[in-house]
Amino acid sequence: MAFIDKRLKTYVLLACASAAALLAACGGSSNSSSSSTTKLTGLKKRVLVSNQASGAVTIFDAAKDQVSARSFSASGASKLVTASGNTVVMQQGTTVITVINNVTETTPVQLSLRDQVFDVAISNDGKTAYAAERNVGEIAIFNTTNGNLSSITGIPLVTRLVEGTNEHKMLVFTDNPIGGNTFYVIDTATNNFTPISAPQLDQPYSAVFDPGDSNDTTAFILNCGPECGGTTASVIKVNFSNPLVPTFSAPIPVSAATVGVLSGSSLFVAGSPGAGSTGSVQTINTGSLTASAALTITNGHHLKMVMASNNRLYIGASGCTATLDNSTGLMKGCLTIVNTSSNAVVIPEVSPFRQNFDATGIQPISGRTVVYVCQGGELDIYDTTTDVAVQPSPPIDIIGKAIDVTLIDP
Repeated sequence: MAFIDKRLKTYVLLACASAAALLAACGGSSNSSSSSTTKLTGLKKRVLVSNQASGAVTIFDAAKDQVSARSFSASGASKLVTASGNTVVMQQGTTVITVINNVTETTPVQLSLRDQVFDVAISNDGKTAYAAERNVGEIAIFNTTNGNLSSITGIPLVTRLVEGTNEHKMLVFTDNPIGGNTFYVIDTATNNFTPISAPQLDQPYSAVFDPGDSNDTTAFILNCGPECGGTTASVIKVNFSNPLVPTFSAPIPVSAATVGVLSGSSLFVAGSPGAGSTGSVQTINTGSLTASAALTITNGHHLKMVMASNNRLYIGASGCTATLDNSTGLMKGCLTIVNTSSNAVVIPEVSPFRQNFDATGIQPISGRTVVYVCQGGELDIYDTTTDVAVQPSPPIDIIGKAIDVTLIDP
């Protein structure tokens, strides 16, 4: 049964730094740290980079690979999700959510929620966003323009959110649910949710929607298996047009599955089979529902995977076992680049003096053959024709800890 908090609660703005800011931020329109007189950067191709240590989100010029002078205050800034002119900033370890208007380069909405946020999602039209409040079992739902807030309650340990391609459904995944064989389907029109359980589900961790289903009622469920304390990793195609009587394909055995991305008829799935083991990536043919042999990639916990130009698949992990290349004095970290045409695997090398080697943000730049990667707190730029890092001039020096990156222009 769904338990819906139907109160359209007035959102709570953050404490304002000055009386002028208070007047600007705490009124009906809730303009926060930016004023109507703020000048636009004028950049044609922009990316946002979240900096967890400095508590800011900064605009970069993605045409020239240079940082701009424009940034937004966001304590603990981590995950970024963007759509149709709005970006939602998850502020890790805090109860705060910030919305950036990409067009005006302002922050019209800042919310203080009931608990810290573990994941965020945004609708394709950019008007509605969601925040998973794991410790209180709640999903906050808010309007990105005016901050009007409601919530869904009753999903324990809600941790990961996956929005449907056409905004009709959202899938919710929890941390180690009882039995480890359940995920939840939310009807975004009503905000009612239904649990989906089956014995063949083994620690369902995430999903990739089938874009061929315009109703968002079919998805490939990634069963984490041993990596999350279960038994067998697999991918199962599930149709939940009737969520009370869903239909399941036979499980497709894979080595590991915590992240997936669909490219044409190929579903790429990656993860680590077990603690300390090497990671793996496999290709599932979505027509025959069969998996290829596994390719070896970095180990660690894989949460990022993006298909870039020149058939390059970028896979990011955290907590990997970094290794020193004695011949170069550099470290092989948590980023893997796979040439899906040849199955060649590259693990780029980076400076050993980084804070860590986690690959936490990946963003291909449209119209160019480069990919921005947040790796070990720095921002690296890779050329998809050579799989080698590009050195912009002047070089980019991140003061703090870069966590995520997202493109906000076509």
